[in-house]
Formats: sequence, structure tokens, C-alpha cells
Amino acid sequence: MYRVSKRDGVVVDFNVAKISAAIEKAFVACNKQYHPSVIDMLALRVTSDFEAKIKNDVISVEDIQDSVEKILSEAGYSDVAKAYILYRKNREKVRNVRNAMLNY
Repeated sequence: MYRVSKRDGVVVDFNVAKISAAIEKAFVACNKQYHPSVIDMLALRVTSDFEAKIKNDVISVEDIQDSVEKILSEAGYSDVAKAYILYRKNREKVRNVRNAMLNY
């Protein structure tokens, strides 16, 4: 099994349940009905999509998130993809503010 390189440089074991949870949260944010099997299928498609980006059994969290966006859009869930992208951008802003404060 491969591992995930997080933004802080820590490398952790890959867990497909985290992808499923993120996709589910995006559906909930859109008030969009879903079946758990759809979430699982989308998560598996995401893992298939980013396989080519795995280097030395490690994948970056950014590559995984890029694949989530791509698969949601390709599967016809553009509104869910947009919610996911907005959440991702907001988290990036929070990280940037936190880093700026730590570097001050």
C-alpha cells in the first residue's frame, strides 16, 4: 500500500475512507442527495485517477485533492466539485494566515 505526503511533510498511511468522507462532506454542503455506494464508487475512481502520480509509493495530498475535483466534475457533479474546490481554497487561506502569523 502507498503512503500520503501531507503539506507539513509528514508521511502517513493512505486511507480511502478519508477521500470518501471529503466527498460526502461536499455532497452535504450542496444539500445534494446521495447513496453511500456512489460515494464509495467516486472514491475508488479517485484512487484510480491518481495512481500514475504515485512516486516511490508516496502521493501528495494535493495530487489526491486534484483527482477528487477532476472525478467529481467528470461524473457530472460539477456543483459538488465547486463546493469541494471552495472548501479547499478556504482551507488554503486559513493555512496561509496561520503561517504568516507564525512567521511574524
